[in-house]
Amino acid sequence: MQLTIPKVDYKIISNQLDASFNDELEKFNYAISHYGFLLLQNTPIDKKVKNNILKTYKAFFDLPFEEKNKVNMDLTSSNRGWGAPKGEQVNPDYNPDYKEIFDTGPHQKVKDEFRDLTYYSKNLWPEQLPFFEKNVNNYYDLCTQIGMHVLSFIEHSLDLSENFFRDKFENPMSLLRCNYYPPRKSSLSNKDYGIAPHTDYGCLTILLTDNNPGLEIKNPSDEWESVSPKEEEVIINFGDMLEFWSNKKIKATSHRVFGNSDERFSIPFFFNPQYDTIISKKDNIIAGEYLSKKYDTTYSHKKR
Repeated sequence: MQLTIPKVDYKIISNQLDASFNDELEKFNYAISHYGFLLLQNTPIDKKVKNNILKTYKAFFDLPFEEKNKVNMDLTSSNRGWGAPKGEQVNPDYNPDYKEIFDTGPHQKVKDEFRDLTYYSKNLWPEQLPFFEKNVNNYYDLCTQIGMHVLSFIEHSLDLSENFFRDKFENPMSLLRCNYYPPRKSSLSNKDYGIAPHTDYGCLTILLTDNNPGLEIKNPSDEWESVSPKEEEVIINFGDMLEFWSNKKIKATSHRVFGNSDERFSIPFFFNPQYDTIISKKDNIIAGEYLSKKYDTTYSHKKR
């Protein structure tokens, strides 16, 4: 089944003076509390930007194994670079995911106290693709800009003070990833997923897809339904941290990709606060410590 989730106009909700602002904010509020997902329209991620970043990542995944392996995150203590199939297990009830990934983190300077933390590790770049670093970093910066705007929408939704999130995202632990889902093999079992059912660990996710179907989310009735954005729509979903932060006013929704006979690319940007941010005063949960626990049980090379 195809799930219809609320669509929110980025241009309208970015402008409080727009006559439709309150109507758009109402849709946004319904989406974050009811679905934990929404479709964002009219963002700076237009067709040209989308095609460029998808083409950039496809060039990497088309490289021979020997070249991809030079930037294998298995060679590091961080989550930077290429992750081979079965390099992640997001749900212990299922087999490791069969997708490939490429992860990058912040490329800007950070505070001295954060410099040696793995969340701010140096990125790895494929030498054979001279355009790759620039294109990926530019897209990372664009998503950061959009993410800050979405946080400002949340400030309105939760009646928080203006710029409540700003200092908490001065040195974000954000992660930009491309997921490559190869065609699903007929030999795989129902325990094998492109990415198994999970909620995102961080604050919010800006997800760009190549428009091939595959993503499924749990609807409010606890049933799995597919979500397929149109050409220039991006998906926004919310993670565990924001659910803690909002005292469950914002929903972190489980989602998955089973896979099919077509290859598929998706590009999630996980927008996370800086390391020392307290995301739950009640339970004294610190953002960096929470991510660390999740990463250590998800990435195969961190379990060794």
